[in-house]
Amino acid sequence: MQAYLLFSISLYLAVGSLAERPHPCKSPPLVEGSMALTIIKEKTFGVEKFSYDAFEERVHLRLLLDQDNHTTYRDTLLLYKEGIAYQIFRHNQTCEKVHFKDPWKPMEIPRDAKFQSQVIIGSLSAPAEGLLVNNWSGTIAEPHDDYLLTFTEFGCLPVHAWWYNIEHQTLMSLSFFDMVLGVEDPEVFNPPSFCDKAEPGNDAALTSFFDALI
Repeated sequence: MQAYLLFSISLYLAVGSLAERPHPCKSPPLVEGSMALTIIKEKTFGVEKFSYDAFEERVHLRLLLDQDNHTTYRDTLLLYKEGIAYQIFRHNQTCEKVHFKDPWKPMEIPRDAKFQSQVIIGSLSAPAEGLLVNNWSGTIAEPHDDYLLTFTEFGCLPVHAWWYNIEHQTLMSLSFFDMVLGVEDPEVFNPPSFCDKAEPGNDAALTSFFDALI
C-alpha cells in the first residue's frame, strides 16, 4: 500500500509538471561527463569526455574521433577568459597554443529559445522508470546556426542537441551521458608543464567551440 501511494504521488507530481510551461534554465556551473558526437555530412563520429567550469569560463575536451574511417585523438583545453586554446599531444609531450576567439557560451537554454514540448524519456508506469525533459528550438544570429535542445526538467542538464550550421550546411548531433556535478580534479583546466613554452602563431586560431570539436 505504501509503495502504491508513493507511486501515485510521483505520477501526480509528474503530470502536474507537464501542465506547467517550463522556462529557460542554466546548467550547474561545474559538470563533467561524456558526449557522443555525429556530424552527418562529413561522416564523422566521436566519443568525448568533457570538464566544464562556468565560474572561470573554461572547458577541457578529450575526444576520440572517427572521420572517414580514420581515427584520431584530440585533447583540447579552451580558456575563454584568456582567449587561448591548447591542443595537447601527450604521446610526445608537445603542445599547440592558438588564439581562441569564441565568446563564452554557458551550458544553458537561451532566453529567446522557443519551448517545443515536454516529454518523458522512458516510462511513467513505475517510479524512476522515466526522465522528464524539455525540448527547445531557436537560432543563433552569429554564427547563423539553428538548434534543437533537450534538457532535463530537474537539474537543467543537457540530454541531446541537434545543431545545424546554415553557412556550411552541416548538421551535428550531440548526445550527453554519464554526467556528474562537480569537477574531480581542478588541475584538468591547467595546461601540462610541457606547454609552458608554447606560443600562439600569428595565423593560428580557433573561431568557435565546434572548431575545437572537429
